Amino acid sequence: MLRHLTLVSCLALSACAVPIVVPLPAPVPTPDPDPIEAPQSAKERFASSVAANGCALTAANSDLIMAEAVLSREDLARVMTELQAEGRGEIDGQAFRITSGTCA
Repeated sequence: MLRHLTLVSCLALSACAVPIVVPLPAPVPTPDPDPIEAPQSAKERFASSVAANGCALTAANSDLIMAEAVLSREDLARVMTELQAEGRGEIDGQAFRITSGTCA
């Protein structure tokens, strides 16, 4: 009987034991993703590339500007015509100048 009493008392004490809870580390916040820039039109890519290269398209910088703006010769002719019609560009001697934005 003493054995049973010892066993019952051990079980009773184990039921009263408080479990040890280890706090979990706080979750690390994830950084917000960088905003994705909206793709620019060929005209805007050309205008910003020309503005970054002296505000004029010349024979010396035409290959660089076409590569930066990702334009073909046909695109270049169309874009220059559209900018000229909008009053945002003009032909000045041997160069095409941007006359709006940072180049005004």
